Amino acid sequence: MKLRLFLIAIVTATCIGGVLIYKKIFTIQPFSEKKIYIYTSKAPGVKEDISFIRKAFKLYDIKHNQVIENPGQSVNEPDVKIFFDQAQFDKAINQNDKSLKIAVRLNDNTAEESDKIVGVFNEDQTESLLELIEGIVNKPVNCIIIFDAENEYLKEEIEQFQELAKIKNINLQLCPIAANRNIATVLKEKAQNINAAILIASPIVIAESELIFEYFNHHKIPVFANHAGLIRAGALGGFDFDTQEIAHSIAEIVSSFLKDSNNIRNDLLEELYPQLHLNMDAINILSVQLDSDLLDEAVTVGGIDL
Repeated sequence: MKLRLFLIAIVTATCIGGVLIYKKIFTIQPFSEKKIYIYTSKAPGVKEDISFIRKAFKLYDIKHNQVIENPGQSVNEPDVKIFFDQAQFDKAINQNDKSLKIAVRLNDNTAEESDKIVGVFNEDQTESLLELIEGIVNKPVNCIIIFDAENEYLKEEIEQFQELAKIKNINLQLCPIAANRNIATVLKEKAQNINAAILIASPIVIAESELIFEYFNHHKIPVFANHAGLIRAGALGGFDFDTQEIAHSIAEIVSSFLKDSNNIRNDLLEELYPQLHLNMDAINILSVQLDSDLLDEAVTVGGIDL
C-alpha cells in the first residue's frame, strides 16, 4: 500500500513538473529568437563602436541575425534598444514599453530614474585635455583648435575651450574647416607659430584627419583629441571611454537581460569613465618624452611601450 502511494506521488510530481517545464519552454520567447535593435547615427566613431559591440555579442552567444540596425516604425516591443542617436533616445525614453534602453555616448536627458534606462553618457573632459597639453607641450602653449565650421552644435564646446584656455593663459586660435576648402591651404594659413593642435570630432574632421595628421607630424606638432577613434588614427592623446570596455559591458548586460528581464546589470555601465588614451606611434614620431606614471594610467594604442 505504501509502495503504491509512493509510486502515485512520484508519477503526480513528474506530471506536474513536466507541465511546468512545458509552459516555461513554450510561453517564454527562446533566447536565440530575441532581438536587439540598434539606432545608429552619423557621429564619428559610431560604426567602430557598433563593430566592437557585435564582436562582443558573439562571445555571449548572441547571433548576428538577432541584431537589427535602424528598424522601421513597426517595431513590436523589442527586448533591447541600443541608441547612438540622441533624438531617437529622447523619444524612446518617453515610451512606456518593456524594452531595455541603452544609450552610448549620449547626453543624459532622462526625465526620471528608470531601471530600464541605462547608458554610458557624455562627460566634459575639456579641462583634462588642456591639462594634458600643458604637461606635454613647452610653455608658452600656443594651440590651434580645428573644428567643423558648419556644425552649430559645437559652439558650446568651443566656448568652453576658449574660457578655460584664457584662465590657463593658453593662446588658443580657432581654425574652422569646411568641406569645400582645401585642408592643406587652411592649415598653412591658420597653423602658424603654434606648438599644439586640438581636433574636435565631426564628420569633416574625421574625413580630413589623415591629411591633418600628416601636416602636423611633418612639422613635429602634437595633436590632441577627446575621441578614441581620432587617437587611434594619429592624435597623440586625449580622454575618452574605452570602446572595447563599453562593448563587453553592453554584451554582458544584454545577455543577462535576455535570459532574465529582471536582471539588469546597470552597474557595469555606471563603473565606466573616460580614460587617458595615448597613441604610442605618435609619441615615437614626435619623440615626446612622457612620465612613466602617465603611461601606466593610460589606454595605449599602436607602437610599443616606452
